[in-house]
Amino acid sequence: MLFFTDLDNTVIYSHRHELPGDPVWVEMLNGRRQSFMTARTAAFYRTQDWLFPVPLTTRNSQQYARLAPALASLGWHDALVSNGAELLRDGVPDPEWREESRDLAERHRQEFEKALKLVCGMEPPEALVRNPFMFYVKTGRARELHAFLTRETDPAQVTVLRDSRKVYCIPNTLNKGAAVRRYLVRFGHESCIAAGDSEFDIPMLLMADICLCPEELSGYLPAEKRIICSGVFSDAICDRLQELRRTKGAPGFLKGCSAGENGEETK
Repeated sequence: MLFFTDLDNTVIYSHRHELPGDPVWVEMLNGRRQSFMTARTAAFYRTQDWLFPVPLTTRNSQQYARLAPALASLGWHDALVSNGAELLRDGVPDPEWREESRDLAERHRQEFEKALKLVCGMEPPEALVRNPFMFYVKTGRARELHAFLTRETDPAQVTVLRDSRKVYCIPNTLNKGAAVRRYLVRFGHESCIAAGDSEFDIPMLLMADICLCPEELSGYLPAEKRIICSGVFSDAICDRLQELRRTKGAPGFLKGCSAGENGEETK
């Protein structure tokens, strides 16, 4: 069963998070421990044998590379990075996917460059990280910059998102939902499950047959296919996936049906 999942705060957590239990460290940065899985989450992905996980993350290829060895040890082969604009297959970029993403991004190039120019006039160069498909700014005033870019750009062409420390700008043709659609078509899948924790993930969750999310995203997603995960999010995802496997039986159970909030089958 194809399973798209966000990474940060969905599968892994920053060293800044304090969670119960012993962490399983999966990422180093400048010689320091950066991100970890909970022991429960690591054990689940290490032993499960029915999901084909595909990380779908705003991390760029360089940022993802720090995680790649740990995820490869779990048997994860594909990854969609830069919000789905780039496909890595066992760490190797897929040139056909990248070229298609360039063509899709070109539709909104003018508005994207406008947003980039605005940011360059407001933030120091070292705060900006960009590639042909997206950019983000590290800033201590993420709320203000997000409001400014949202006001000054066309929402029909670019999406402006933020977390606590970064503001992102992405062409609308390269949202996570578009990446899911492209992957399904290219590799001939009929259905999928998805998990994500933030506004970035809503397009991906909407594309899935069953989506796992925290309570704060429930209002954005149809009740007939969302499963709310409470507590430590990554662990709750694992618990609910196990319940789905147990109650639905063989992989392929999604064909023609979805699950409600309590996992009951609906036609």
